[in-house]
Amino acid sequence: MNDRPVFFVGDIQGCARELELLLERAGFRKDAHRLIPVGDTINRGPDAPGVLDILDRARAEPILGNHERALIAIHYSGDVPPWAESPRSAYAQLMAAGQWEAEIKRIAQWPLWRDGPDWIAVHAGLHPLRRPAHTHPVFLTEVRFCDEGGHLPEHVPKNTLDPPEGFKPWFDHYSGESTVIFGHWARRGLVRGEKTRGLDTGCVYGGRLTGLWWPDDTLVQVDALKNYRPVAGGEDEGVV
Repeated sequence: MNDRPVFFVGDIQGCARELELLLERAGFRKDAHRLIPVGDTINRGPDAPGVLDILDRARAEPILGNHERALIAIHYSGDVPPWAESPRSAYAQLMAAGQWEAEIKRIAQWPLWRDGPDWIAVHAGLHPLRRPAHTHPVFLTEVRFCDEGGHLPEHVPKNTLDPPEGFKPWFDHYSGESTVIFGHWARRGLVRGEKTRGLDTGCVYGGRLTGLWWPDDTLVQVDALKNYRPVAGGEDEGVV
């Protein structure tokens, strides 16, 4: 099973129709391939239930992103923040579909990373000194900049590409042998480093949904059908 070609997909964020188009364009077949979305599969976009249905039918192997972790926190705390009440939030969509309890329990079982013989998939990035099993989930799902010791900066605007003094993008510190396939950084866009592949190309913001075949290391993309981002407020508050 694990020797099948893998199709990684960047941040889907509830864009179900684009996901369908991407899988069709890629020629994905669940009996011959593996599908690994790299986190933030739902939230902000129009159709969280639709995305989860597609992933289920494709026998996908998702990993957790910061958006999934925020949704899991709602489930366990019972505290529903204002952004979750927006029609574009996965919480509101799954509640309206009567699927919230069942789906969030399944999502809570997703791992923070997956790996293969020459790759590792994580939502945001890897710690420069620690293995994923010894890295805090916040780092794995939210890092953009860090220093050589893996410390995160404070009070950095989430949309900036300029690192604070003493910090660099996390992948500038990476020295592992495996290729890291990640998402999370739509502002940065497509990343093709020596050992890094960043796949968040901002589909939910009107950009593209990006997939990567491995081990072929070839890209497949589809354009967003529209810009799904709320004009102001909503789920842009509290979940980066």
